[in-house]
Amino acid sequence: MMSLELTTAPLAARVQRKAIGVGMRLFFAWSHLAYRLLPPWGGKLRAVDHLTVPCSDLRVAERFYVGLLGARLMMRVDVPFLERMGRPADEIARGVHLSVVFAGGPRLDLFESPIGQPPRKADHPHCALWVAPGKLLAWKERLNAASVPTYGPTRLGPPGQASLYFNDPFGNRLELVTLGFTGEIPVGAPDLSALDYTWAGP
Repeated sequence: MMSLELTTAPLAARVQRKAIGVGMRLFFAWSHLAYRLLPPWGGKLRAVDHLTVPCSDLRVAERFYVGLLGARLMMRVDVPFLERMGRPADEIARGVHLSVVFAGGPRLDLFESPIGQPPRKADHPHCALWVAPGKLLAWKERLNAASVPTYGPTRLGPPGQASLYFNDPFGNRLELVTLGFTGEIPVGAPDLSALDYTWAGP
């Protein structure tokens, strides 16, 4: 767990970071809109529908993603559900999963699988979740209070960008990211070795 004393930046720096954050969000919104409106018009993909995350225990996954991170459980895809959908018997075990959603972005499908997590020292892949700049430190406290070690906030982007890194109980790398963060934070990639833990749940 990274120990960090956050200091308040001078007013001019705080205003600059907020402005950069607003500018970056507008740029992201424009990029999405431009993709939809500008040529070529035929054959464009609409959006990322879902991402899959391997989890060896779906009960623990539900407590973590729904109970701790606040995702909404959209669908529980169990063996009877897959049988009703006509899935071949030899594929049913591989299809068991939970579908969860947050306020925006693609659906996360948490698949029951003992393999597939990234190596402990790998930066990628990871799933980044958006959080308001004023809520990042509260999320750090919430995760740490649930015995989930975090690294950050740290900055890898423009001034005002901040990232908080942590793992789910299965070793999948997660990031909370924001723009417009006004605190003084270090610049640089996370120390991933600080994120290993065994989770007992909230």
